[in-house]
Parts: sequence; C-alpha cells; structure tokens
Amino acid sequence: MKSTVRIANNSYVVEVERKAGRLVRLQDRIGGYELITEPRLADNFRLLLPLGNFECNYIFGSRQRLTSFEKTETGLVLYWRGPLRNVAGRFDLDVTLSIELVDDSIQFRCGVVNRTRYQLAEVWYAMLGGMTGIGRNDQERRTTEAMIPNSSRKWHQRLFSDFGNTKGQALGTLGGEHSFMYPGGMAMPWISLYNPRLGRAIYGAALEETPRVKLVNFALMPGLAEQRSSGNWPRREETGRFPRGLTLWWAHVPYTKPGSTFESAPVVIRCHEGDWHEAADTYGKWFRNHYPVLPAGSTWIRRKTTTLHTMFMLPEDNINQRYADIPRWAKAAKAAGVGHVMLAGWQVGGHDRGYPYYAPDPRLGTWKELEDGIKACHRLGLKVSFFVNCQPIDMTTPWYKRELYKYRILDPHGVQQFIVNYWGMGTLSARNRFFTATPFSEMNPAHPEVRKLLIRQFRKLVEIGADGIHLDKFFQTPMDFNPRLKGTSPDVAHHEGILRFVDELVVTCKAINPEFCFSYEGGWDRLFPYADTLWWGAGEDSLLKAVFPHMTMIAGVEQPYDFNKVNLALLQGNHLLVGPANYTRGMDYPPMRRIASYIREVARIRESALDVLSLGEKLDASEGIFSRRQPLVHMRVPQAAQTSVRWSVLRCVKSGRRGVILVNLGLSPVRISKLALEGSRRCDILQPFRKVRKSHFPASLVLPAEQAAFVVEEGVR
Repeated sequence: MKSTVRIANNSYVVEVERKAGRLVRLQDRIGGYELITEPRLADNFRLLLPLGNFECNYIFGSRQRLTSFEKTETGLVLYWRGPLRNVAGRFDLDVTLSIELVDDSIQFRCGVVNRTRYQLAEVWYAMLGGMTGIGRNDQERRTTEAMIPNSSRKWHQRLFSDFGNTKGQALGTLGGEHSFMYPGGMAMPWISLYNPRLGRAIYGAALEETPRVKLVNFALMPGLAEQRSSGNWPRREETGRFPRGLTLWWAHVPYTKPGSTFESAPVVIRCHEGDWHEAADTYGKWFRNHYPVLPAGSTWIRRKTTTLHTMFMLPEDNINQRYADIPRWAKAAKAAGVGHVMLAGWQVGGHDRGYPYYAPDPRLGTWKELEDGIKACHRLGLKVSFFVNCQPIDMTTPWYKRELYKYRILDPHGVQQFIVNYWGMGTLSARNRFFTATPFSEMNPAHPEVRKLLIRQFRKLVEIGADGIHLDKFFQTPMDFNPRLKGTSPDVAHHEGILRFVDELVVTCKAINPEFCFSYEGGWDRLFPYADTLWWGAGEDSLLKAVFPHMTMIAGVEQPYDFNKVNLALLQGNHLLVGPANYTRGMDYPPMRRIASYIREVARIRESALDVLSLGEKLDASEGIFSRRQPLVHMRVPQAAQTSVRWSVLRCVKSGRRGVILVNLGLSPVRISKLALEGSRRCDILQPFRKVRKSHFPASLVLPAEQAAFVVEEGVR
C-alpha cells in the first residue's frame, strides 16, 4: 500500500500521508515548483484546549492517527475520530479537514466537534509545513518575498532569506514566528508570497462573511542567525540533521463551548503568474462580489483633501478655543484653503476624557453657541465634523461606576480590558501618560444599550448642523468574553457589534442629513461600504490603495516646517490633517503661516484634478512597492539632486487620465528636463504659486526647494 493519498488536477498535486494525515506534498504544476521541500516539517492541524491549570494544552494533529479518508470529485476529506491524545490525556474531539481542488485554487476547511468539558480556544489548519520559497533550488527560493496588508500600511519582507526580527513576539517559541490578526491588525485577510525573479506567486486568503478573529502565522525552524548581514536564515550546512523550513498556517480563536461544533473559514491557496499585484486584484474582486463599496469620491470627506483638526480643550482642562471663537477660527481656515474643519476636545472633559459623554463642556460654551459656530462655518462654505469614539470609556466618571462598567470588554478571566494608548497632553506628567493620564476601558457596541446611548448623542450633533464625524480608537481589543453578550462568541462579538453600530449610525444620521458621512481610525475593510477616509498610514505605500484606489489615508501636519511631510503625502494621493501647534491652534497660528500658504496652494491644485491626483490609482513610483522595473516616467535630474527628487504616477480609474507628482525634498531648487510620460504628448503643469502652464512632452520645469509639482496629461489615454 502506498504511504500517501494523492489528488491532482491540471494545476496542483497534493499528497497526504496515510498514517497521520500530514500534508507532505504540494506541487504547483503550472509553474513546475514543489512548495513543500522539507516534508519532515509537514503538518495538518493543531488544537488548543486549555485545562485551567494547564493552559498550554496543545493537541498536535501530526501525532494523531488518521482514522479514515474519503476521496470526492474535487478533493479529499480527512477524519480523526476522538479521543485525541497528548501528554495530558485523552480528549473527546473529532476533527475533519477537507482539501478541495477548485478550478485554479486549493481550498482548506476544518471542523471540530467538541465533546469535552472544556472550551476549544485555538484551531490551526491549512498548515503548509516545510516551505523554503518558490523556485527549483535554494538560490532561486531565497528571492521569494512576502507582502501582507498590515494595518493601513504593508508588511514587506524577503521572508525566505531574511525572516526578520521576531524578538518579543516569538518569545516562548522554538524558532522565529510572525503572527498577523484579522480583523484588527490586518486590513484585509490575504497574503502574497512571490518570487519577482521568476514571476510566480502564491495567494492565500481566509474568506468568509462572518467577522471572526483569525490569524495568519509564519514559523521558521530550527532557528535564526539574528545578526547575519546576508539574511538570518540558517545555512543548510549549519542545521545538519535538523529540518530547515518555514510553516505557514491560519488559526481561529473560537472558544467553542462543550457540546458545540466549530467550522472554520475557507482558506484559499492559489498559485499564479506575477506578484502581489495579482493577489491584490484577486482579493478586491472577491470583496466587491460580497460587499458594496462606496463609489470613488462619493462622500464629501473624501473630496476635501485638507482638514483642520483642533482640540478645543485638552484632558487636563487646558482651553485652547471656545465655541464663541469658531467664526474667527473658521475664517482663518477658509483663508488657508481648508474645506473641512474638525472639532476635537469639544465635549465634557475635553479630548480623551469623559467618554462617552458627548455634550458641550460648559467651560467652552452652550449648545446654542456650538450650533451658531457650525452655522458660521457653513456660511463660509466649510464642512464641519466632530471627533468622537465608539468604544473608549473614562473609568473615573460616575456614569461608568453606575452603569457603563456592565458593558466592558472582558478577557477570558472576566477582567476588564484597558486601552493603553490614551493621550495625556496638558501637563508634563500626563504627557508621560502612566503618571496621571485618564484611565480608559472599552465598551462593546454589540450591547444594544451602548449603540443606543452613542447614536442618541451623535444624532444630536447632526441635528445642530454637523456634516459628519470621525470615529477614533477602533478595535483596540479584538476579543470580548462579557457574559452579558448572548448568541455570539468571543471572537465575533466585538466586530459584529461595530458593524451593527455603524449601520444604525449611518441610517439614523442620513435621515437627518443625506450627505452625512464619517472617517475612522484603522483599516478594516468591512467598513469600506460606509467610509472611504482612514487615519493613519499616509507617507508610505499602502496595500489598501492597491486594492481600493478610491480610499485615502491621513497625514498629520502639526509643525510649521513640515513641508516634506506634506510632499510625501502628496506622492501617495493622501489627505492632509493639519493641526497647528500639535492640534492646539488654528490656521492663523503665526509660525504656521508660511506652510499654511503652501497647503492652500496644493489643496487648490489637487481639487482641480481630484480624480487623478487624489482618487487615482497608483501606477508607478520612484521607490517603494509600486515602482516598476520599466518606469512610465522618464526625466533628467542633475546627479547632485537625484536623492532629493521623488515622483509617482496616478491614474483616474474611470477616464484613464494620468498625472505625475514630483517632489523636491532637498533645500535647493532642481531643474527637471526631458520629462516624458509614456504614451502621452500634451500636459498641464501645475505648481504652487504659479499659473497653469500648458506644455508638450518632453517637458521641463524647476522644482523649488521642498515643493511639489503636478504634471497632468491632457485628454484620455
């Protein structure tokens, strides 16, 4: 009898050993690559069943005997009947693992029947153990890279030559380990492993509509060479008889109760030509097939490229502005080309204090004065939003002690979760946070009472004229074990509550103001049907922008000489959140006047070609993950200035019209000559403090020190 069971189609060969059911072979037939090159590290599943006095009670699937298997028309189903065994004893658990070959992908699912008296805490599955990269030999495989949409940015690592620094995260493991969580840390639940030299890649994604917490993980055995300059993978001659390779797997944290059954999300593995761009496109298509996405530029927040954000009162009672000051504050914003003003620290207690009590602080003024201030903004043509939160609660308030404590997010031990990144600001002690800053906990909007109290207060803001809100501090804690939440599980409760809250908020507020919209902090893709402007992540390449070009991130501009912070945001097509003097003053703050005039000019230019310069998809860049081997842009830059000049190319998704954004990060002017955009003849050159200049490609221009220029092609490509 053969030692393995084999399934295959035109795209893949999969082999599973008969004894324990480990996945010992995975071949990409089209590319001709074996993806498991060290079968001694092959694996299948792992379960965590904490016993109270033995929290680390892992049950290794690789050490269980496979009970039976069944071949189907499209794949293989593996069965392990309980009891499953480990050093702690025998446990009545049944495991089913299915591997299906579906068109050009492989799909993994895992089910566990829990007949023990313990909760099932973790389920690891889709375990690809013994990977060393994409290629036919070690030299080729070493060039394999990893790309992950971590937060609103990216995690990019040459994973198969340099595993990266895992100190802290990997304490307690035998080798190196990286772990990424969705929802929360990961903006989207997909990864890409790709070899740019071979043009071959692996797309992996956990695709389901239930907003469950899940993690994707990488582990390297038998260990690392942390300080080696050529990459920290151990050499084969060093590891000797020890198996050397990487294991990739997905994990759920379901805390499945006794007598219940766990069913995993389907994990899709797909080998394909190209690199991470194709993975981004694949996920984007799946997402749009399952959820609506806001049309590009459909919210006023997205169309206003510059926002003034001011904290009216700090959490230590420092008053920076009062409601009576709003007309003057708004007039200065309008003069600086700002189209959107945001009030923070406007409520009882000031910024990051008193939450969730969202009502005017008497020291700042009355509801009437606040409403009059909003009207003054509207007369100037400004949009107005308020900085609020969804989850944080101030633990020092009588409201918390009387009622809100019931809705706290709790850990498995029934202990409340604390937010550690609260912001003390108004005193030296508070700025060092752990001295005197306000202690926060979190409440979960899965509780109907929480949604009701929040929406009641936010509705009031819209009733007095607010055009929108910003929701901050989303998703500090992913799991909620509060026993008051019935009919859900700890890995679902929090994010499901967020979705219910946002849906009710939008319906309620749009009934008053049809143009109501919101921005939020974070990058969770499930909120994209509601919002298109995110905090933070600006100034560097974002995978969100690759999958959803219409989205934008925020770049904070707080200091009077941060011209290059503005310029780097322009390269990404991102918004500016201007907060003079660290968000304590308005646009008339004297040291900010010079940069304010520059911001006015770039806002004017960008809003004149918004579809290209902000809403556009990024095609190419002078550096970063969007840069092409054969660039779309050609230009002559003096050698002395080549490290100072950067550029990017954005394209309108609808019309195809393209624009080149050039920035000079240096302190001396730079003459750019022979500037050409592939396939284009005529262009408009738009520069701050200058009139629009029409030109032909190749074009020439002078980039002043620490300034940007925009070259937009005429017509449609």
